[in-house]
Amino acid sequence: MKNFFNISKCTCFVVFMMWFTCLATQAQTTITNRWTAEKIGLQNGTPYCSTSATDKWIVEQAEGGYVRLKNVATGTYLHTENGGQLGSGTIQPGWWSAQWTLKPADGHTQIINRWTNGYLHNENGKLEIGDLGAPGWWSAQWIMSVSAPNTNNANYIVADPTADDPRKRLRLAPLSKDQAIGIQGTNQSCEFNMRVNGYLYAFTLSPTQKLVHLTTEGSIAKAGVQAFNQQDKRGYFLEKLEITIEPTTGAENVYRDVDSPSTDTNTGSRTITTSISGTGGVNKDGPSAGLGISGSNSWSQNINGFKYLNVSSGKKLYHVMELASSSVGPYTKASDLLDVSFTGAFSGTPLGTLPEQATNSMPFLAQGVWQTYNGDFAGKVTFKVQYKMQLRYVEKTNYFVTADVKSNTTNMEMTEYITVDFGSIK
Repeated sequence: MKNFFNISKCTCFVVFMMWFTCLATQAQTTITNRWTAEKIGLQNGTPYCSTSATDKWIVEQAEGGYVRLKNVATGTYLHTENGGQLGSGTIQPGWWSAQWTLKPADGHTQIINRWTNGYLHNENGKLEIGDLGAPGWWSAQWIMSVSAPNTNNANYIVADPTADDPRKRLRLAPLSKDQAIGIQGTNQSCEFNMRVNGYLYAFTLSPTQKLVHLTTEGSIAKAGVQAFNQQDKRGYFLEKLEITIEPTTGAENVYRDVDSPSTDTNTGSRTITTSISGTGGVNKDGPSAGLGISGSNSWSQNINGFKYLNVSSGKKLYHVMELASSSVGPYTKASDLLDVSFTGAFSGTPLGTLPEQATNSMPFLAQGVWQTYNGDFAGKVTFKVQYKMQLRYVEKTNYFVTADVKSNTTNMEMTEYITVDFGSIK
C-alpha cells in the first residue's frame, strides 16, 4: 500500500480540504457504461454493473487532483485495497487505492485507479479493474449524470482541486448528446455526436479571477453514406460545418478570452492542432492578467479537403469548416464538381469525388476560454452550444457540348445549453 503522508502534511491537507469542501457542491451522480448502458452499483457491498442499478455516487475531492467515489446509500468507497481487486468499504484518508482520476475520453469519462493504474470496465461482462485491451474500449468509458438537490448547479461534478496551486478547479460534467435525422426522400441519415467538456477555474491571489474553459473534443459530424454516388449524381455530402459557443443569459458578466484553432486556409491533407495553454487575460479587454488554465489542452486531427475558418468575434466563438477541394480541383460552388479537364471532357464531364470527411465523419476542433470581468462574480452564465451542418446534392445533365448542373441543400442543426455556476468555486 502506498501512503506517503507524514503527520504534519496530512494535518495541513485535512484542514485545507475541510475548508474547500465547505465551498464545493457535493453533487450526486449515476455512473453509466457507454457500451452496455449498465450503471455501477453495490450488491451486498460488492461493486457490480446492471441496467437496474439505481445507486448514486458522490465525487469527493482528494489530494493532487484525484477524487474518491462514495456511495450515497452506504457511505462506503470504491477501492482496490485488497490485492488490487475492485471492492468497496470504509477507507483511510491517505489510501491511494481509493483515489481515482477522471479522464475525458471521446466525450465520456475513463475512471483510473491511482494505486494500480487500472481502468474500471465491464469488457468481460462484469465490473472489474484492469488494463485496456485497446485505447478506445467503450466498456471503459462512462457517463456521469449528475443531480445536486437544492442547488442550481445540477450539471457539475466537483473534481480535480489542486492543493499546491493557487488555482482551484471544478470539472464540469460532460455534455453528451446525439442527434440523427434522415434526409427526406432518401435512405441517407446524418448525425451529430455533441461532446462538450470543461473546467471552471478560480485564481485566489489578488486580484481574484475566474474563468471557464469549454472544449468540443470528441464531437463528430457524420454526413452518412451518400444516397447518390454516381458520376452524374453526388450527395448528400458535407459542404459546411459551423460551431458556435456563446454566452446568453448572464453574458454581461464574462468576455471571450481566447479560442482555438486559428484560421487555416490550406485545402490539402494536413494535421490541425488546437491548443490552449497558460491563457487568461493576456492582452485582452478584461480586468487583469495572469490567470492560466492548468497545463494545456491540446489535440490534433487530420483534415483533408476543407479549410478551417476562425471567425470568432466579441463574446462568441464561431468556427466554420468549408469544403474547399475535390478530386477535380478547388471547390467553392456546386458546378466546381464538374470535371472539365481535357480527360473529363472526353469522358462525359463526370462529377468529381469528394474527400472522405465530406462523406463520412468530421471531427470538431473548437475550444475557448471565457473569463469574468469581476473575480468575485458568483452568479450563473448560460452558454449556447450550436452545431450546424450544410449538406449538398449535385446532379449533372449532359447536352451536346455542355453540361448543366442542378443542386440543392439540406441543413441540420443541434443546440444545447450549459449553465455554469461561478458561485460554486471561490
